[in-house]
Amino acid sequence: MNLKIVAVIVLFAVAVGAALTFTFTQGGVEYRTFPELTSGSYGGERVKMKVQVTAIESNFNPTIFTAIDIKPEDDTSAPTHGRPLGSGRVIYEGTELPQGFKLHCHATVEGRYDVKRGAFVATHIQTQCPSKYEGQKIPPPPVLPAP
Repeated sequence: MNLKIVAVIVLFAVAVGAALTFTFTQGGVEYRTFPELTSGSYGGERVKMKVQVTAIESNFNPTIFTAIDIKPEDDTSAPTHGRPLGSGRVIYEGTELPQGFKLHCHATVEGRYDVKRGAFVATHIQTQCPSKYEGQKIPPPPVLPAP
């Protein structure tokens, strides 16, 4: 067999293997809620959260805001997949906020919970299209037990 053909086949196999490895290692980020992150079962791994912004403390780098968990839209039978909902502080350390970031917007944040700071430290934030949630009743923030 020609050496060039073998080299192309090997390079193709390496590229497919690298793509599969990247997909499985980066695509496995789980969704969590604030109570799940503050419980003892959280191990510090990267997670995603679906939240609604309830207060904005700072719009500058880092952006600091308070948010509440929102229920997943894909589950109509159980509002929270049996997960407790809560609220907490989010510190976004990314470079630029999405254009739709504002008070009461729905967003997906990705990052880790920092116990020392008492906040979820997000490195990526994506806002949901406002037409999907505008006009809905804004839920009151859950009552949290005193620390």
